[in-house]
Amino acid sequence: MRRAFLIFLVVLSIGGAVALAVGNGLGASWLSGTGILALTGSLLLFLLWLSARVVQVFLWRVGRRLAFSYFLIGVLPIPMVGVLILLNAYLLCGFFLGHLYRDAAASVQQDLAKTAQAKLAGETAQLGPQETEIAYAIYERGWKVEGDPRLPYLWPKALADLSIPVESVSERERTAQYFVLPDGSATLLTAVGQGRRSAVTFLSQSADSELMRRTELWIGLLRSDDPRKQARWRLELGGRVFSLHPFGGRSSLRDRSAFLAERSPDSGWLKRPFLWWSEVSGSLRSVQDGSVVADHVTANLYGDLSLVAKHLFSSSLEFDTAILAGLVGVTGLLSSIYAIAAAMALYLIYTLSRAVNRLSRATEAVQRGDFSIRIPVRRTDQVGELQRSFNQMSANLETLVSTAAQKESLEKELRIARDLQRSLLPRDLPSSEAVEFATLFEPSAAIGGDYFDILRIDDSRIAVVIADVSGHGLPTGLRMAMLKAALVILVEEAKAPVEILRRLSAMVRAQTDERFFVTATVGVVDFRNGTLELTNAGHPPTYLMRGGEVEEILLPGNPLGALGEEYGQTRLDLEPGDILVWLSDGLIETTDPEGEPFGYDRTRESLEGLAGSGAEAARDRLLAAVARHAAGEPPVDDQTLVAMRYSGSVESRPRKE
Repeated sequence: MRRAFLIFLVVLSIGGAVALAVGNGLGASWLSGTGILALTGSLLLFLLWLSARVVQVFLWRVGRRLAFSYFLIGVLPIPMVGVLILLNAYLLCGFFLGHLYRDAAASVQQDLAKTAQAKLAGETAQLGPQETEIAYAIYERGWKVEGDPRLPYLWPKALADLSIPVESVSERERTAQYFVLPDGSATLLTAVGQGRRSAVTFLSQSADSELMRRTELWIGLLRSDDPRKQARWRLELGGRVFSLHPFGGRSSLRDRSAFLAERSPDSGWLKRPFLWWSEVSGSLRSVQDGSVVADHVTANLYGDLSLVAKHLFSSSLEFDTAILAGLVGVTGLLSSIYAIAAAMALYLIYTLSRAVNRLSRATEAVQRGDFSIRIPVRRTDQVGELQRSFNQMSANLETLVSTAAQKESLEKELRIARDLQRSLLPRDLPSSEAVEFATLFEPSAAIGGDYFDILRIDDSRIAVVIADVSGHGLPTGLRMAMLKAALVILVEEAKAPVEILRRLSAMVRAQTDERFFVTATVGVVDFRNGTLELTNAGHPPTYLMRGGEVEEILLPGNPLGALGEEYGQTRLDLEPGDILVWLSDGLIETTDPEGEPFGYDRTRESLEGLAGSGAEAARDRLLAAVARHAAGEPPVDDQTLVAMRYSGSVESRPRKE
């Protein structure tokens, strides 16, 4: 869409330019205002879009943006002020040229009036400069009695009001009044009256020649009815007509070639007449009948700087020198201040753009993954604070990345340790016609402290062990692995359960790095005799389910690692269908959203009524009750359970599947 709009603007602009060129070449006197506005608008839109794109590309970098801002604020106003000063100086020079013209015209008119006064007095001498050629005529009651033949014999009544009394000649300031002689030349004319007689004086030569001689300006008189002042283009907008003059609008009736020839090319630029001004005088009348032949006369004035300087600075050399010295001093002072300000601005732009470039390069490095990048901070401003913040951010990112890498490595090691811990648990549970097992092992952390095992002592006996090491995490898992290794060795040596627990307790107390305790229960099942020997070291009770009833076997004893070595012991005769459940305190201490633990009573109640069921049914019922009580709350401790169903076939031999 943007590309299509751009193509449309380009085509419309080129078409408009071609249409304007063809119309100008064919000499068209007018063009439709709507068409010109449309073409001009499209061209402006295209130029604005192109300028915006160029500025956007150029000002992308901060350094360029700052430099351009300084250019707009600190540099651009200088030439603009200079142009304004030159324009004002040009206008002042123009006003001065107009003043010279008006002063010279008034002087000519005054000389004409004094000459007319002298003629009325019968004097023959001419007043004014000798170079001025003044013609005259004497009228008696309006009739010419003597004088120049170019004036009419009967003075026109339309010009009667121009006559001034002879006594007022020296009192009035004369203004330029142009008249047309019979040969078509414009001249200045004055009439002075005294009674019935009047004297009319005028310049014999053209008025512009006399004025040029007196002012040293080139002066060209242009009548208002001159064809060259007619409009060539007419623009119609909203019912109004706007006239557009050609570029030759400053031409006049007099050729400037002679005047310019007097200025040789090597005379210097001060003497080149590039100053132009225009003065408009009153109506132009004919001396024959007094009729108005032109509404006004425009005097085009051309001068040079040397002429202006000659009239302005020739009064006092000392005064001019003092003013020039003061001007040079003030200019030097202001220039020095601006040079210092420009140097400071350039320094600020350089330092700020360098700081931003460093920050940009550092950001690109961070984007590539290099978090070790740092920016040297030497600034004490907001940019320096930003650089320090970036360094802090980069350091934090480096720390986070390093921590994430370490965490990933640790998680990998913990995963290996967790898999290793699970590998320490029995994979193939003994199964025969005599026993059936169901187990659960759910650590609350990556590495748990609970442990259970089912070990074969001999052909007719197995040992069921469940333990809980205090603490969580990797150290607890390592201690559990240590207990596993020691327990396997002690069971293989066919030690008695009490002896096994005592040796394990001594091993726990021997760990001097950190104090910890272990609760454990060891149950030895004898298939031949149908008995169960329980030994408990501070572990939660064992639950016996027989005929739908639940018996909580609580055997008080010291945990492993404590100072005492008193362990609870009992011996049970097993009956076919008995179910035994060993569990850790993680299940009993499971809390609901209000913080109430599951407890021993709920444990016993959840196991009631399991007559004729198996080990898996007992495990699943207890776990379901615990889950309902927790209501979605995560466990706060490891959960371990071993359920065994005894079927009574004492002659069978347990085997590993």
